[in-house]
Amino acid sequence: MEKHARALALGLLCVPALACAGIDDIAETDFIKKSSLEFGTHNIWKYLNEGETDKRYVHSAWGQGLSLDYTSGYLSDVIGVDASYYGVIKLAAADNFASRGILYNDEGKAKGFNKLGQIYGKAKLSEGGVDANLYGGWKLLKLGVLTTSMRAAPNTYQGWSGDITYDAYRLRLGYVTRSSNRDSPDKVDFQTSDSKSINAIYTGDIQVKTDNLTALYFYGESEDYLRRNGLELKITQNKALSYGVQIYMTEGLDKWNSMANSKKDFDTRANHYATDVTWKHNGWVTKGGLAYTDANKDGGIGMYPRHMSKNSRGTFNSMTTAGLDYMRDEEKVLSLDVGYNLTPEVLVGINTHYGFFDYQGQSVQEGEFNLYSVWKPASKKLKDLSLFVLIGPGRTYEHKGTAPIVDHHGNIKDTDSFAAEFRLDYKFKIF
Repeated sequence: MEKHARALALGLLCVPALACAGIDDIAETDFIKKSSLEFGTHNIWKYLNEGETDKRYVHSAWGQGLSLDYTSGYLSDVIGVDASYYGVIKLAAADNFASRGILYNDEGKAKGFNKLGQIYGKAKLSEGGVDANLYGGWKLLKLGVLTTSMRAAPNTYQGWSGDITYDAYRLRLGYVTRSSNRDSPDKVDFQTSDSKSINAIYTGDIQVKTDNLTALYFYGESEDYLRRNGLELKITQNKALSYGVQIYMTEGLDKWNSMANSKKDFDTRANHYATDVTWKHNGWVTKGGLAYTDANKDGGIGMYPRHMSKNSRGTFNSMTTAGLDYMRDEEKVLSLDVGYNLTPEVLVGINTHYGFFDYQGQSVQEGEFNLYSVWKPASKKLKDLSLFVLIGPGRTYEHKGTAPIVDHHGNIKDTDSFAAEFRLDYKFKIF
């Protein structure tokens, strides 16, 4: 059985105080009276038919996710404990399902799973306009270079994190040592691309937020492996028009530099630069973006790695967040998302990307075109119900690792793909 002593390190501070109180007294504390329990269902199906490795595969998985999220109040307005349980039921899967990130890969067999994904203590302090929070244990985390990704279940991290907010300024810090992936019940270490252990990932960010500007700078390091700096800006001109900028810079450290070349996404440094414009008018929401990647690699096509290690998820909010595509060395990308509110409840739209770059004198192009729709009921009773569907074709090139596959004339071989997704989410409070 998983030992949760460290995960509950902060939360156990509640025990002595509770033990000294009577049952009736405990029931009357904010710790109990302001606690809540939420139940969620997450039905998701993802499909991809692709031939990027000179063989055509269908990656498909369908799972039903269930979640129970308990949030306590605060004992003496200072200390509390939160916990979340996640379960995933297998509904269907293709033989090559693993890339869908939904079902557990048990030695090649798709299975459901369950886990105690979150269990952490929390403490808060508010004084003189300064608000501070401290968390310790297994937790969802969107902080600095790390983020949480949700499929039928989310990935979570073990460690410590905290934040301090004053007026328009916020500072956050995090130190994590293990993770549990979104498609697995296992608690695992962070690893390099050649499967060597990484002791910890530490990170932090500083945010300044005003009516017209949100600026976020973050820094992080997967110990002795990768170091990353990032800057994200959102500038709001008015209710209709806003602009975004994302800059991500990554440097390889000792464990990265010592890996075999075949395991590396880039040689020593990889940077990604992006900008976007959003315009809203009469039910229309239009967002367009430009992006460029600098990720040189000897003997192959380099790429920018979104994640800081195996078993972690990296912060990345460029419009090019579509798997490994659109982040190749010297790739220029045009992105467009156009949505229209048919009714207050129904949004329909298109999402498309087109990327191009040169490799050893050859022009390489890739792209996709997706149709999607989102339904969110207007009823307050169903405010946490949503339905999302997406379908569309794509085109890229065949490759083995980072090296492209060529035909007998020496030309890089193109390949097409087709993707689809269905997602139905609903949450409601039990108490």
